[in-house]
Amino acid sequence: MPSPTTAFALIESAMRVVGIISSGAGETPTADEANDALDSLNDLLESMSLENLFVWGQANQTFATVAGQATRTIGPTGQFVVTSRPVRIYDAYCTVLGVDYPIQIIGQAEYNEICLKTEQQQIIERLLYVNDFPNGIITLWPTPSAVVSLVLTLDRVMTSVASTATVLTFPPGYLNFMKHALGLMLAPDYGVTPSQAVVDIARGTKAALKRANKQKVLARFDAALGSGPVANWQNWP
Repeated sequence: MPSPTTAFALIESAMRVVGIISSGAGETPTADEANDALDSLNDLLESMSLENLFVWGQANQTFATVAGQATRTIGPTGQFVVTSRPVRIYDAYCTVLGVDYPIQIIGQAEYNEICLKTEQQQIIERLLYVNDFPNGIITLWPTPSAVVSLVLTLDRVMTSVASTATVLTFPPGYLNFMKHALGLMLAPDYGVTPSQAVVDIARGTKAALKRANKQKVLARFDAALGSGPVANWQNWP
């Protein structure tokens, strides 16, 4: 379906595609039915935000560190900035005196192996992100000794729809998927069995969106593995 459209129009199309309402009779969902379906639409958007490659694009957001503080929160009431809580942080770098320094994203086990967690310096080397709720938790190492610019690469998050009158604008293919996927979510509540064609379209459009959002993967390895003497296999005995 064309973008932009309203949430009500999307809900109406979803109900029609699975046979909850009849297109031939000109039926439309009641206000109560539309509001119930709006809850399901927001559930669908939440689920889409959790799946890698489902959300188009990533965005860099810039934050300012606080001298002497390693741990800050990010989210709707975050200390870094009030924003949507990221599901994950893909990449990061800090800027010191006009030079960008890459930051390694690590897990909890890797952070636990750091011997001196209170070390301070201006250039940040590692970042641990804990996907907590309602705010995510960011821990920097070493602890920044001064205020520096911190740039984080975050997934785009699907925001919830406030009302059935809300205008929805999505890239090509998204509303088509959402129409069929939402129809499949609503069908059991009305005792309707969707056709296999609706199931196939929902599955096919989902796969197409993920293929379109696929990004090139950069191979990384520990720099220590590349150090030391170089051996030439042709000189082996």
